[in-house]
Amino acid sequence: MISVSEQALENLISVWDKLEEKGFSRQPQVVANGIFCDCSGFISLLCDELGVRKPYGLAQPKAVHFFAILQEIGSSHISQIKPWHLLAWRKDQLPKSGDTGHILLAAGEPKKIADNVYRLKVVDSTKAANGLARREICLHTSEQGRLLGVQLHMATAKVKRTPIYHAPLLNERYCLACGVPQKLCLCEVVDIADLSAPSIIILRHPEERKKTLSTVSLIKQRYPSLLVKEGEHFAPLRQPNLVLLFPDSEASGSETDKIPEGESLPGKTKSGRHHEPATMVLLDATWRKAKRILHENPWLGTLPRISLEPTSLSDYRLRKVPNEHALSTVEVFAMVQKDSELQELFRVFMQKQIELMGRDKYEQNYRDHINYEPK
Repeated sequence: MISVSEQALENLISVWDKLEEKGFSRQPQVVANGIFCDCSGFISLLCDELGVRKPYGLAQPKAVHFFAILQEIGSSHISQIKPWHLLAWRKDQLPKSGDTGHILLAAGEPKKIADNVYRLKVVDSTKAANGLARREICLHTSEQGRLLGVQLHMATAKVKRTPIYHAPLLNERYCLACGVPQKLCLCEVVDIADLSAPSIIILRHPEERKKTLSTVSLIKQRYPSLLVKEGEHFAPLRQPNLVLLFPDSEASGSETDKIPEGESLPGKTKSGRHHEPATMVLLDATWRKAKRILHENPWLGTLPRISLEPTSLSDYRLRKVPNEHALSTVEVFAMVQKDSELQELFRVFMQKQIELMGRDKYEQNYRDHINYEPK
């Protein structure tokens, strides 16, 4: 059964599909007899017509911004794709202008045509189709059904290998603007710090995204173009001058530069190698899983290494902190970026969680934690 909102979405697309003039344009617009847009512009126009909030409050979000949200709230499994789901992928290294990735709308359910290959009806806007069009693409998956590639144009055999995430455009559970549950929406208290990609890349264990209290979504609200790669095994990154943020120097024998809170990252490590500008690699995982990622990705162990020296306890009130120097991913990011507003956003997020839980339950369950904060 189709919902009233989905019916409105389907009707709107049918109206636009019947317009006489269509064209590919970076400036999305609908006129009396035509529609002109690129892929992200098409979805933006849908959001405007349907009253759906757009990623990070941007008037014209790009594909990379839609991807950033879908990576937090969506799925990467073929079996979960339904009609009117958004699907997106992104480029790791963003160009100064032009395509940052691709965003489209599923118009059906995937149909298996070969081992790990599925055909899917979609609606999107591309240069090849000269704007808005209904057409078909092929999705490629792992043996377990995880999306790992797309054949965007059936006229060519090229398959782009890339992570793909999807979620409903009309989403009742999550806010499409900030990527957190509707009941915890922080859109009204967030200001974007920088639309360009920060010089930090996060390698995230898959289990971290599934956690209710995952904090990477908070970082993205300040830095929407942040590159987050998900998995346990990672191909070496292509960015130059990489530096690993990881304190356990004894595990691999690497020397570690310790950076006191408030100081800038060094331009040169103890090994004498220069890193200007440096790109920091940050692991988002439990301590045990982070060490495993380091062990199973030997190229990480070859990177110059730094660690941070915080001067205060973690504000992660709802997770057991192993020691007084341990910080959550969002706090490490805020410290590196010297972003006090991001740290404050995290405190607001924690306070909302405690309020939803109830103060009595918080005191009962967390009073023995070293970072417990009494009323």
